[in-house]
Amino acid sequence: MNKPLTLIILILLLVSCVNIEKSKSESYVEYKASFFDLRNSDWTENKWIRKTENLKTIHESFKKFGYDKLEKLIFKRDNEFVIQGIYIKRNFENIMDSLQLTYNKPEKQTKYYAEFWNRRKTEKNDSIVFEIIREFNSMKAEKRKLNYENKFVNDTLVDLLKIEFNNENLNLEKAKSDFNVLKKYGLHQSAYNLLYERPEYFEIDLDRKKLEKELTKTKQFEEAWLIDNAK
Repeated sequence: MNKPLTLIILILLLVSCVNIEKSKSESYVEYKASFFDLRNSDWTENKWIRKTENLKTIHESFKKFGYDKLEKLIFKRDNEFVIQGIYIKRNFENIMDSLQLTYNKPEKQTKYYAEFWNRRKTEKNDSIVFEIIREFNSMKAEKRKLNYENKFVNDTLVDLLKIEFNNENLNLEKAKSDFNVLKKYGLHQSAYNLLYERPEYFEIDLDRKKLEKELTKTKQFEEAWLIDNAK
């Protein structure tokens, strides 16, 4: 057996030990922010995200964090893409360009785009959806970061995005900071998941037992914002 393969197997065994040591029966309190259901719900049925003011908040918060850092939210192949479990059999870049070009132009709309914009008009959010698409396309074309309007930003959401998507240079200091941010916002089940259920933290030398004692237990299972992705 070669050395790299031996090392990989050893790491997997060590990771397994971390999982075995966790207290599997525990659940912890989890504060439900206004945007919480974006994590654990079907976006096609989510009513919160269809409100103009909420779309604006999400867009400005994403701009502050950086849309470019959220690329992994979208799984793209040549003529299809998947986002939040929603499968669309179209090229992502093409569909974004076409949505911008067909807004308020019925003569240019095929059945797909006519139905899309008619649904947005029925929901009365077509103008903000167009703004989001136009600015996103501009960012991609010009390879620049978008300016954001701070009064519309949800800083809690931005902080949570930093935890989940800003972890290329993860170290002990940042891991402790991430844990404390989750605890501060009342996301104790998320903080627990950070300790035991997120592979990116497995090799960080956190005092897990001590930190776990800082979390508030509940008898009722709570969905977490920072989901368990270790399985």
